[in-house]
Amino acid sequence: MYRSELPTAVLTALLLTSLAAPGQAAQPPDGRKGAMTLPASSPALIEFVRKVVPSNPRVRAARSALNARGAFQAAASRPLYNPSFSFQTQHTYENRHYLGLRQRIDLVDKRSARTAVASADRLAVHADYIFTRRAVTADLLSGLAGYQTSVERDALATKRVRLMQDFAALTKRRFEAGDTARVEFNLAVLVFADARMQQATVRTMLIDARQQVTNLIPPDISTPWPTLEAGLPALPAQDDLESLLTELPEVQAAQRRVDSAKAVIALRKRQKVLDPTVGVTHGDEDGEPLIGVNLTLPLPLRNPFRYEVTAAYRQYQQAQQTVNDVVRRARARLINAFERYRIARNAWKDWQRIGPASAQQQADHLRRLWLSGELSATEFLVETSWTIDSQDDALQLRQALWLAWFEWLLASGKVDEWLNVSSYTKTDGTPD
Repeated sequence: MYRSELPTAVLTALLLTSLAAPGQAAQPPDGRKGAMTLPASSPALIEFVRKVVPSNPRVRAARSALNARGAFQAAASRPLYNPSFSFQTQHTYENRHYLGLRQRIDLVDKRSARTAVASADRLAVHADYIFTRRAVTADLLSGLAGYQTSVERDALATKRVRLMQDFAALTKRRFEAGDTARVEFNLAVLVFADARMQQATVRTMLIDARQQVTNLIPPDISTPWPTLEAGLPALPAQDDLESLLTELPEVQAAQRRVDSAKAVIALRKRQKVLDPTVGVTHGDEDGEPLIGVNLTLPLPLRNPFRYEVTAAYRQYQQAQQTVNDVVRRARARLINAFERYRIARNAWKDWQRIGPASAQQQADHLRRLWLSGELSATEFLVETSWTIDSQDDALQLRQALWLAWFEWLLASGKVDEWLNVSSYTKTDGTPD
């Protein structure tokens, strides 16, 4: 079988180069340990994200949870007990009238312990809110990448159908003229049918990709969907891995829950001390003035509240192990995201670097060889299908590059920095 003179790797590079999206080439690391400056994303993408993400129901739910925790914190900072007022009068053999005022005393300052628990809980929920917001942003970016890739794959599938349709029509004319065997004619018809089936599959994937984006966009937002660029930066050596991990919202949320569990221990210990009640009574009995002071002391005889403290210690230990697990998973996720992005970016750069020729030139070259008789119909179909498949592989490689980049942004906590949304929380009504 005749093969085109270009090596396989070169031919694939030519095809991929024609698909490369315009944009500034990625720059190598600056060499500083752990230092990097993320390039600004496109203004259209930034504006789109700023409009869509704050209106997402998941983000709104997380924001409502944060507002609720703020209310709980305000409630916890208030005094535990309200005073009580009593009035009593009796008309029997003796006339008695009493006014009383009673107040339970927060003897060991349970109020500050409750406030500490509520404050730690609010900080944990605030970190959850930031993580939810960033996760929705990453989902939106991934959806845009899938949609853009599916649109271009659909255009490529349409190109394949038209090419195979023309080939089948030409093969039919040759067969009717007696210049082509029936086997080759049948093959052309089957390949055309296969191209139609591939087009249907790609269009189904396009519908799914569109749904992934529309699931995240409120119906009242009609902003055009922005396009993504293929020029992405290289990542430096991750020498600041620990600092990245400690700044991640999921790690901070887990750590805040450790602080909350520790504050609960202090609260449970203080709750073992039962608060006394002090009362003052003023009245008269048959005209004689009466002033009384009473003190009520609860006795922890039936329930000394030991098990509440034990349970708080166990929950604290659970929270410590949870934060260890979260940090371990976050570290593995960050390292793996770094490796995936590095591999995808190097592969994309390798294909871009090999040659500037276009896929259309290769297709024209194959067509000329077939028309001149140097290629059989079978050979032409194999070469042409390989050419189009290479273009499709390039689109999927670029999507993998985008997804790896978004995964790294989420795993490293750099989503907001890349999208330049440092004041993001001010736009959705929730302060950082």
